[in-house]
Amino acid sequence: MLEDIKGAEEAALNSKKEATVTMRNILRSADSEANAKAQKLIDLARSNAKVVVANAEAKAKGQAKSLVEERLRQDRAAAVSAREHLPAAVAYIVEKVVV
Repeated sequence: MLEDIKGAEEAALNSKKEATVTMRNILRSADSEANAKAQKLIDLARSNAKVVVANAEAKAKGQAKSLVEERLRQDRAAAVSAREHLPAAVAYIVEKVVV
């Protein structure tokens, strides 16, 4: 009977060891799968971020170009206006300096 108890204890110990090994393998597999899924999500997020940044840069370049064109148009209008008023300004200066 003592041998039966010892045999049962050994069997229980072996079962526990096998369960522990099985549990470790399952955890490693789950961890590996989780890491692979996380890496895929990270790669997808990076890819999406690159697209968003590229779109934002393109939009910003377009806005900057429009702003530069508008400022150029304003500067040209100011230059035309200044040229139109130049004779009157010169006459005023000459009148104040000469008189």
